Formats: sequence, structure tokens, C-alpha cells
Amino acid sequence: MILKARIMDTLGPFGQALDADNEPKEESYFQNVETGAGDQASDFEQRSNLQLLRQLISQALSGDTSTFASYGNENPENPADINNVAQRQRQRQQAARFTSDYYDPNEAAAQLSHLGVSLLIRFERLGSLDDVNNSIAQHQAAVSLTSDDHPDKPSRLSDLGNSLLARFTCLGNLDDIHSAIARHQEAVYLAPEDHPHKPRWLSNLGNSLGTRFKRLGNLHDIHDAVTRHQAAVDLTPDGHPNKHSRLSNLGSSLCTRFERLGNLDDINNAVIQYHAAVRHTPNGHINKPDLLNGLGNTLVTRFQRLGNMDDINDAVSQHQMAVSLTPDSHPQKPHRLNDLGNSLLVRFECLGHLVDLNNAIARHRAAINLTPDGHPDKSSHLCNLGSSLVARFKRLGNLVDIHSAIARYQAAADLIPESHPDKPSRLNNLGNSFIIRFTSLGDVDDINSAILQHQAAVNLTPDGHPDKSSRLSNLGSSLSTRFERFGDLDDIEQAIARKQLAVNLTPDGHPDKPRRYQIP
Repeated sequence: MILKARIMDTLGPFGQALDADNEPKEESYFQNVETGAGDQASDFEQRSNLQLLRQLISQALSGDTSTFASYGNENPENPADINNVAQRQRQRQQAARFTSDYYDPNEAAAQLSHLGVSLLIRFERLGSLDDVNNSIAQHQAAVSLTSDDHPDKPSRLSDLGNSLLARFTCLGNLDDIHSAIARHQEAVYLAPEDHPHKPRWLSNLGNSLGTRFKRLGNLHDIHDAVTRHQAAVDLTPDGHPNKHSRLSNLGSSLCTRFERLGNLDDINNAVIQYHAAVRHTPNGHINKPDLLNGLGNTLVTRFQRLGNMDDINDAVSQHQMAVSLTPDSHPQKPHRLNDLGNSLLVRFECLGHLVDLNNAIARHRAAINLTPDGHPDKSSHLCNLGSSLVARFKRLGNLVDIHSAIARYQAAADLIPESHPDKPSRLNNLGNSFIIRFTSLGDVDDINSAILQHQAAVNLTPDGHPDKSSRLSNLGSSLSTRFERFGDLDDIEQAIARKQLAVNLTPDGHPDKPRRYQIP
């Protein structure tokens, strides 16, 4: 009777959850994250809700856990129904909870781990914080039930790290990224050198280290990330189905290090790794568009340093191919449209062809329209649309564009919390757009707003961050602009102080150092 009471006590919300059983099927894939459950979730057979509930209750009361142990272990090749996956895994979790007197803890841990993976897949698609929070909770429970000497312990630690990394990317809480790295490090430490999944866990550790570097700017993290990704590549034989993803992760980390240190060997090597990743991936492979997109981004980065037109033209071509190979219903379609818009904008800034600029704006708008409200990428897509609208205003002078750009930048900033790693960048862009409108219209509210946004961006940027100097420089410029209008000596003194700090933080040889000596 006690077990029956426990079951019936939970059936209310559990039964309501089953009402979502007939939701449409959608694709969802991890990007640059490898899990023990594979790159796609399972697509489970449809069953009657009432029949399933009766089966769960009957078997739980009788102590028969055979259905709980095997149900949902199928792994067909079809794309996942993301709502059905998480729902079925919850049924397995409930079964484990109901029958704890009969259930093997290691099997319970496996069910919890599968649930955590499924919830993370749905979070990546729909952006619901409840899903990523629940994913972390399930993985933590799975880890706690798994002994250190169990062969699945590294996999469960790494999957927990992936979920913590996903939440950090959304919310920016430093505890999450520190914990993600710690879990990934434990997974690598516990895995024998010859373990077939060691490269996967090294790659996931590299991803989390690279993410922390982008937030805090500690060079040790990016050096360590490159080392981990290189080790993952070296341990993965040619012909392995995940060779391409490990090559692309190495290319991404090399590109990130280049953006900080400017070593041409890094960006050239990054392009080589991405070309190799594309070469290792057959046409029609599900990850081909993502690799083409990453190659395009890397070529844009090299173009911005060297100015070789072949790079920017090739980048646009790679992005166009990635978009054309991606159906509108695919969760990564907005991301790829956004990156195509970015490369078109970069080419416009070089050649001045309005067709590139108008196409960039169209692609950025399409990315926003395909991104659901509440999705963590909505802010970045809005920000990039703002940038393309600013570029068109500078070219054509239509005030509608600058008003619209400010509205997009404001919305992008409002969508993310103060702790988010991109908050300072959003505020900095918003401040720049206020300066541009002030220069055209002379509204004092705009120059005051520019200074407020630039100051907030500086305050939220940690010391040592590679963008600290540029944000100080922008703050100095906005203070200098207000001085020119009103003549308040305090403004020019503050402007000089901020510019001096910016110069001091900019390494010798940096291409922007001369410009930071200037007081507009």
C-alpha cells in the first residue's frame, strides 16, 4: 500500500505530462558536444497513454521492472521527437523511483542519465530553462548513484558537464562554467588512456575551457583548450565517425586564440582543420552544413586580418551552402542564416555593394523570424540585425534605419541578464548606436544614453578581458563628444583618463593601438 500511495501521489502531474504525447516531430542536434547517448536522441514507438499508465502501475505494484529496464532503449536512425523523448525518459525515472526496493542503482543511474540527455536536447531546440535545470538535476543524481570504478562514471560526469556548460551559455553564472570544467576534468582523469571514448571527453573539456576563456580572458584556458582538442584529434583515427567534429573543435579553439593573440599560424591552422573536417564528411552527412558554416566563420576572421578577397568570397560561398543544405524546420537554420548575414555585411564593408548589405539585412531578419521567443540565440540575432541596419544608415542616411537599429540593440540587451557573458558587448553596441544618432540629430538624451551604456559595458567587463581596452576607448570617445557639445571640463578629463587606460591595456603591435591615442 505504501508503494501504491507513492505512485498515485505522483500521477497527477505525471498524467498531465503524458498529454503532450502527440506533438509533431522535430530535429534537434548537439553542436560541438558529444554525449554518451549519441548525436541524436531515440525516436520511440507511440503507445496509448492510458495503457502505459496502467502498465506502469501494475508492474510497479508487482515489482516487475522489466519494462522499466528495457523501455526506450531503442536507438533507430530517425530524427528525434524531442518532446516525446523527454517524456518517455521521465516515465523511466518515475519507474526507478517507484520501485527503488527492486531496482539496481546502476540501472537507475542509466535511466536518469538518458533523461538528462533528452532534456538537454529539448533545451537546445526550444530554450526552456526548466529543461536545462532538470537536465542538470538528473545528471547529478546519475553521477551520485555511480561509483568511481564503474565504467560509465566518466560518461556521466562528462554529460553533466555538458548540461552545466549549456546553462552557463544561457545565464552566464560563473559557478556553472567552473563546475562544468571540473566535471569534464574528472571524466578525463577517470578514463584509461586507451578508452575508446577518451577523445570525446577531451573534446568536451576543450569546449568548456574555450568558453571560460571567452568570458574571463585567462590565456591558460585557451592554451589548455587547444591542447585538449589536439589530443582528441590525435587519438581519433581517420575514418572514425566523429573525426570531423574533433577537427572542427580544434579549428574553433585555434581561431579563438588567434583573435586574442593575433598569431597568423593559429588562423591558418584553423582554416586547415576546418577544411580537413569538411573533407572527412561525406555529402549528405547531417553535420556537413555545420562544418561548412564553421569554415565560413574562420575564413571571415582571416579576411578581417589579411584582407584577401578570396577569403571573404569563399566565406560567403560556404555560408550559402550551409544555409541551402539546412531545411527551414532545422533548429540551426537561424544560426546559419545569421552567419551568412554577417559575412555579407563584412564583404559590403570592403566593396560597398548595396546588394550585399540588403541581403545581409534580409538574412538577419529571417534568422530572427525563425528563432522562437525565449531562445538563448535571440539576443545575438537581434544584435547582428542592428549592426547591418547601422551600416545601411551610414551609407544611405535613412533615419528609419538608425531608429530601428537602436530598437534592435535595446531588445538584444534587455533579453539577457547582467551576468551573461555577452551583456557588455550588447551594451557597448547600444552605446555606439546612440552616438551615431546624436551626431545626426543632436538630441542630448542620446549622448547621455551613450555614456551610460558605455560605462555599464566597462563596469561589466572583467579586468584582463581582451575587449576591456576597446570598451574604455568607446567610453572615452562618448565623453569627448559630450565635451565638444557642452564644454564641461570634467568630461574631457574623464575622456582622457579612459583613453589612457585603453592605450595602456592594448599590447604593442595591436592594429587598434594608434587609434586609441586619438581624442575625437
